[in-house]
Amino acid sequence: MSIILGRVPRSLSVRLAKVGYRQPRANATSLIRLISQNAVASARSSGLNDLPLAYTWLTRTPGQITPDDVLSNVSPIPESLSSLDYVPVLLITSAFAHWIDVSSNPFLEQFINSLYPSTPSHESLRPVHAIVAVVDKLPDLRVRLEEIADSKTPSDSDGVSLLLVKAEDIQGTIAVPRRVRSMEAAESSLVFKLQNDAISKASQRSTHELGLRLANTIFTNGNDTTLFGTRWTYTPSQQYTLEQSVNLSNCTVTSAVASVQNSFKLPLYPVGQRRRVISSMGNILRQLAKHTDSHSTEPMPASSELEKELPRYIEEHGIVDRRVSVWALIENSENGFHLENNANIQESLVKAIRAGGKLHRVMSGGGGWGKKQGLLSLDPETTFVEADNEQGLLSLEDLFADQERQPLSDISPPPPAFFEMPQLDESMSSLSQAAGPGDYIQFFVSVESDHAPDSLKDGSMRLTFGIVADSEAIPSSSDRMEKDLGVVSQFFGALSEKAFTYSQPVIGTGASDSLKSSAKFDIPGCRVALVME
Repeated sequence: MSIILGRVPRSLSVRLAKVGYRQPRANATSLIRLISQNAVASARSSGLNDLPLAYTWLTRTPGQITPDDVLSNVSPIPESLSSLDYVPVLLITSAFAHWIDVSSNPFLEQFINSLYPSTPSHESLRPVHAIVAVVDKLPDLRVRLEEIADSKTPSDSDGVSLLLVKAEDIQGTIAVPRRVRSMEAAESSLVFKLQNDAISKASQRSTHELGLRLANTIFTNGNDTTLFGTRWTYTPSQQYTLEQSVNLSNCTVTSAVASVQNSFKLPLYPVGQRRRVISSMGNILRQLAKHTDSHSTEPMPASSELEKELPRYIEEHGIVDRRVSVWALIENSENGFHLENNANIQESLVKAIRAGGKLHRVMSGGGGWGKKQGLLSLDPETTFVEADNEQGLLSLEDLFADQERQPLSDISPPPPAFFEMPQLDESMSSLSQAAGPGDYIQFFVSVESDHAPDSLKDGSMRLTFGIVADSEAIPSSSDRMEKDLGVVSQFFGALSEKAFTYSQPVIGTGASDSLKSSAKFDIPGCRVALVME
């Protein structure tokens, strides 16, 4: 297997970096790694009955992979589980989106029948369900598993990611038909909630929530995004056949776990200095403190520092088209992100995020005149789950109640949200408050990401969401590689080209058990991983 690798200075914007190539180590060979269910079985026997079961098929050569390559490595749900009470959630990358078109491809039906083998019993007469979505890419952990020393091996792969969860843990919303859909319809999303079951009272459970934007499939199957539920019935021929499918605008999966540990990869580099917010409204920053001491109240326009620091950064790093993306870390504590005493940037940033800090992309601002002069506009979105929408979620059974049967090819998911950034001269009273007076702000630009994943622990499961790394910084070499397919057990995840959100309990001195922080991540190459036990 030939893998082309690249190196980029960490201080250089990943989007604009010039990539150098070199050959990998000679002992990096083609991998078809099958990890048995023994590790899963041992985890179940230890009492972690609610821990989801997961498998992920990963490939860097999607053009060489056939459905049979994946199907031949699908194992039935263990008999120790009540198989029909578990539902597969299947994420498939865009490269394989045509596999799930049941009108022309038998892959989905064969996959279901591989999970639920024909067993002539009363249980087999009950229908089974599956949730299917198309995502942009999958995070590839094989850099660590294959013990390849160079962490610059591409970490974005194609493939199939499978998560088995209890049917009672799935809820969703039926998509509005295209003919009656308004232009303001929300974009489809897939949300996973992990609740720490150690606390008996549900209202006090520590909840981690990951939301993912799905792939654009308009040029693959004619649909803007692809997210649907399926219902399969057992036929006299002793196999499951698709009975019904329903398009979903969103789907939420909730699982109770014994413990959750998070880790972050946030490829950002600070520019300018940390300052207090003097005045703001909604998602618009008006003034920041001119001086960096905590007692300064002398204001300056919010964009002033960026207007000086970004040109300097661009010149120092030779960025040709002179464009960089900027994010703002917003904190409400004076004792937040700091770079004194040679502190590790990544560790300090992660600590700030865990303590409740929020990252917002800087969408526009600077220059201008009159009331627009010196303003900065921040992306106000922090979650894909609205409180009103949560009340309208339906159980898995209710999603299929009274729904007309229709071919999968006729399903039309909702379009992306019709989003127009609020104009600075419009009323801003209804906008969410991204930063308020007294908060602290630190600006960042994106840099190359180090994707070396943490090692996996026995008896645990990893869920990883992230953003696809910049395509200009990652070489494509699939045409020159040998056929590549790997299978990783107890691993589930996806990468988006758009964004994902993460809501977590806030940790730190004096933090309430019910206090949580939500943020949207759209930094190229970033990752959030949750390890469940």
